[in-house]
Amino acid sequence: MNNWWKYGLAFAGGALVGAFVYKNTSEIRALCTRALGGALDLKDRAMLAAERVKESAEDLLAEADAKRKAAGPKEA
Repeated sequence: MNNWWKYGLAFAGGALVGAFVYKNTSEIRALCTRALGGALDLKDRAMLAAERVKESAEDLLAEADAKRKAAGPKEA
């Protein structure tokens, strides 16, 4: 198959996909909106979980530091 056939088939396929997308624009828009909303919800949940882990780590560090200071200096 020569290049003209390849390019011609690629153009025809692109035109077919374009016609399908144009005909179903509202459905595709709704699908993309739901997908994007789900991705943003997932990002928010991940950020919340990361914040909780950070707060827990800060609490542990503060407790360890308080215990170290309460124990006093160590003699060598």
